[in-house]
Amino acid sequence: MVLSKKIISIPIKTQYFPFLSNFMKHILQNSSPKLLLKLYQFCKYFYFKSRITIAPDVWYNPEKEEIKVFVNNGKDYYNHDYRNGGKLWLCEKLQINSGVYGYGLIGNVFLNKIYRNTLKKLVIYSGFTLFEELEILSKSPFLTEVILQTTVKNENDEPISIEEIMVLFPNMKKFEICPTHFTLKSFQKLLTFKFLNKMNCLKFWMVRTEFDPISMCKFLKGIFDENAKFTLDFDYRLPELKQQLLPRVKEIIGGWKTNKPKYVYFGF
Repeated sequence: MVLSKKIISIPIKTQYFPFLSNFMKHILQNSSPKLLLKLYQFCKYFYFKSRITIAPDVWYNPEKEEIKVFVNNGKDYYNHDYRNGGKLWLCEKLQINSGVYGYGLIGNVFLNKIYRNTLKKLVIYSGFTLFEELEILSKSPFLTEVILQTTVKNENDEPISIEEIMVLFPNMKKFEICPTHFTLKSFQKLLTFKFLNKMNCLKFWMVRTEFDPISMCKFLKGIFDENAKFTLDFDYRLPELKQQLLPRVKEIIGGWKTNKPKYVYFGF
């Protein structure tokens, strides 16, 4: 028998090593996804003990409570259902997908599975999202791209204003939200917050509430990088709001000599 075939035919046995619990804890706390994956490959004990799945690309459907983990092995890109009872290390991207008019609550079925969050990209397509759940998902220090096609609300069903949402993501470089809820003080508050990166893409879709154009433009001028893309789109059912605010925004941005966005879209 060929040696490789013989090895494959031998049943895999769980490896048990007398590692102390504090030693295991130290390894897991100071590991990276790449290193932990190597440990799994060389010593199955680490996986059987911790039950932590390295998940670089995860899609979750709250309505079906369905988790899919996407894998890129360098040749193929495929997904498989996640039915493991263990934990997830969210590494690169998470997409919550129940449709724009779909279910809202993400729920503990998914949130309790998160072992560690080092996400770089967060995408939510949902009817609504609870602010408390968004806070949990925002904890990654590497999160630079955020797309929220969802109404962010509190437990009293009240919409959360844009400044409370944006400050959850101090490292972001791309931010997109639909619908957008402003207050007259939103940008005055944002001007007091220190974002750690310049923005190269900022999109406010379906604006439904009034804002202060002067403080908005002051904030934008300070946050944009030299090749920024900017979208300000008003709810089509509120043409009077657009007529009231958009001309002043255009006038101010049009007068900039520096930091003017490379691409601007103001809707139809």
